[in-house]
Amino acid sequence: MGGEEVRGVGLIGAGAMAQALLHGLLAGGALAPECLAVTNRGDRGRLREAERLGVHATVDKADVCRRSDVLILAVKPKDALEASRQLRPSLDARHLVVSVVAGLRRRGLQAALGDHHRVVRAMPNTGSVIGASATALAREGDPSDVRTAARLLATLGPVELVAEEQLDAVTALSGSGPAYVYLLIEAMIAAGVAEGLPADVARALTLQTALGAARMAVESGAEPAELRRQISSPGGTTLAALQVFEGHELRETVRLAVRRAKERAAEIGATLEAAQG
Repeated sequence: MGGEEVRGVGLIGAGAMAQALLHGLLAGGALAPECLAVTNRGDRGRLREAERLGVHATVDKADVCRRSDVLILAVKPKDALEASRQLRPSLDARHLVVSVVAGLRRRGLQAALGDHHRVVRAMPNTGSVIGASATALAREGDPSDVRTAARLLATLGPVELVAEEQLDAVTALSGSGPAYVYLLIEAMIAAGVAEGLPADVARALTLQTALGAARMAVESGAEPAELRRQISSPGGTTLAALQVFEGHELRETVRLAVRRAKERAAEIGATLEAAQG
């Protein structure tokens, strides 16, 4: 995929997503440590951690802008407008801003950046840290900028192009999705312990089961429903368990959870737009 060559990337933020992106970009070999810069509002511990990795770390956003042609905005939504305003004086035409902030619309970010037009939105997840992110990238923006962002983010895992209006759904599904999977893993481990397994055995078996199921779904190319049917023999143990899930409306619970997360992303966006006046 085409796009401009990226010579320097600045990460704005210190939270879980910013850290996942930092480690993923380094591990994926997208950039050498000296081509990365990190800034945050004042988490000195995170800055020291970045320095240990050979990354330039500073509280000076202007310094990061000078060193970078791509800036990844990875702050919490409540901090996004203020961080954008602080970046504004240091931006020029060479800077591409890639926002991974949930809910913050492209037009609102552009306004906060002083009508800076080189902005694209993306939603990776914390799988970035091991190069296993599921990332969606909004196609709105200059095509060259979208290609540049896609090429950079592809080092963290597969990238899908979507309309910006679909990013709230992406946030709800794959942005927040790792937490849903972790919750199921937690529940399975607890269930195994409740049925008499040692905790370490229950954990090991559950983690490998989750890994194996995900790999089968990816590598086989089969639909998840078909893979489920293949191991659900009539009258067997798997079907008995699945009937309990269905009886407790697991599908509907998941649908409602994803819907609520999508609604929350929209609420965050509305709050940010209202704060801009």
